[in-house]
Amino acid sequence: MSRDLGQELDRLAIMDLLIRYARSVDSHDFAAMRSCFADDLVFLNIGSPDAQHGGDTYTDVIRRLLVPFGATQHLLGNQVVEINGEVAHVETDVQATHFIVDDPDTVTTLWATYVDEMARAGDGHQWVITHRNLRTRGTQRTTNAA
Repeated sequence: MSRDLGQELDRLAIMDLLIRYARSVDSHDFAAMRSCFADDLVFLNIGSPDAQHGGDTYTDVIRRLLVPFGATQHLLGNQVVEINGEVAHVETDVQATHFIVDDPDTVTTLWATYVDEMARAGDGHQWVITHRNLRTRGTQRTTNAA
């Protein structure tokens, strides 16, 4: 296998990993979400200025953050994937729409970038996220007037 084909397979695997993550959030599939992260994940997330640790902790944080929302949709946009051997630096733009359970006329939209460090896991072209920083670009709360 040529090096170029190998890198393209890695790039596709990384993109698939991020799609799996977004789908797992929207479907509340926490087992699938957990599979995206290394056990020793380090992350910064909304509402916490300090780094937190652990794939299980991240999954629990997201589970709690989703409680007020009846549905969400995480759309992934522009991506930069830089692979350097066994590690990769990935930046992925996300637009996340959140529908409020107790207020169906209110929608919150988040624009952000996932800044991820990844490492090769297992054999072949499998990857996991080892570091995540959710860089918020803006939010908007919209209420439909009846």
